[in-house]
Amino acid sequence: MELRQLKYFIAVAEELNFSRAAERCHIAQPPLSQQIKKLEEELGVRLFDRTNRKVSITAEGGKFLCVARNTLETLECGVDQVRMMSRGEIGRLRVGFLNSGIQTDFPKAVTAFRKAHPGIILDIREMQSADQNAALRSGELDAGLSHHCYADHVDLEARVFLVDKYYLAVHEEHPLAGKSSVNWADLDNEPYIMFSREHYPTAYDRAIACFREHNIMPRIVQEAKTHHTKLSLIAAGMGIGFVPERMRAVCPDCVRMLSADLDGETSYSSLKLVWKKGEKTPALRFFLEVMGAFCQDNGFEVEECWKLGALNNSVGGGPVD
Repeated sequence: MELRQLKYFIAVAEELNFSRAAERCHIAQPPLSQQIKKLEEELGVRLFDRTNRKVSITAEGGKFLCVARNTLETLECGVDQVRMMSRGEIGRLRVGFLNSGIQTDFPKAVTAFRKAHPGIILDIREMQSADQNAALRSGELDAGLSHHCYADHVDLEARVFLVDKYYLAVHEEHPLAGKSSVNWADLDNEPYIMFSREHYPTAYDRAIACFREHNIMPRIVQEAKTHHTKLSLIAAGMGIGFVPERMRAVCPDCVRMLSADLDGETSYSSLKLVWKKGEKTPALRFFLEVMGAFCQDNGFEVEECWKLGALNNSVGGGPVD
């Protein structure tokens, strides 16, 4: 059975006239009649009753008409979907994001993408940066928004999505709360909340090394996995800790965010849009294009987990959690 036979059959069934059906199918009537006869022989049923005066469809023909229409409609729909997929108009993208990315323009970018490309399903997953790194390299993720330290890999490409300044968050009743800014000495022996070494080993080690370099050592009283958790612990009076400026929007009323003037050095946090190197699918290209409109890199680049490059007077140092 051939697709053209189904098309010929549908034309005859709708026209109930072989001449008009042949004209509609842009073929001569004899070949059309031959194909209908061949179809009937293959099915083993009579599809039409023919007389010199008229053509009528049989009960079997009426049933087969539904089958033929559904078959062609399904095929045409499938062909359209394959073509749309090749153009990147439909598909699925798996995108990881860091918890604090919620406090950036990332949600707005996702909304803009869904409006621009409604046929592409986004599978959004909250993941730690290290987990994103591994999932991107293994092909389990198509793109991610992660801490910049974990965007640097030979198998990955990345673009700065946001660079913002770190602040020291303290409870309003903490002795430091009245200061406009803090320095290294203010941190010595203070109860300190930072990210765990398990989830951010590089950042953790650099922070400890930085403290030792300045001959201070805060008392690490609690570890947290997210900046939201860190702010909650600080609000409970558990200790102090550094958070990026993007967290100001969700900072509890009882928490103060103090400028950190660490011996003239300023600490920065950077999030990067990351994807695997190699040929990009059309859907991924569209996603990166939309996300690019929300990137706030300004040509800046954070180096060595905290140092901000691409400035006339590059500054750096400080906390890296």
